[in-house]
Amino acid sequence: MTDEDLRAIWPELGMLIGELRSTHSELPQRLVDSVQYASTSGEIYSGVGNALWQNKAVPKALSSSAYGMSGPMRWIMRMWRRI
Repeated sequence: MTDEDLRAIWPELGMLIGELRSTHSELPQRLVDSVQYASTSGEIYSGVGNALWQNKAVPKALSSSAYGMSGPMRWIMRMWRRI
């Protein structure tokens, strides 16, 4: 999946991946794979949450537009931080 395909299908994730590609080597591809190869929304949230949880400094380094999450995604991230 190219970055253009990603932005067309998931605009918010495409923005996040674009910003991460300039500073991180492995994380952007893990996020894309988490979405691309998951078969349920639970698998997507689990894969994305796990990847971000293992890289806790990432949200602090992102611009507010790239990190702007919807309410449900913020809730999921809070749950991951409690683990």
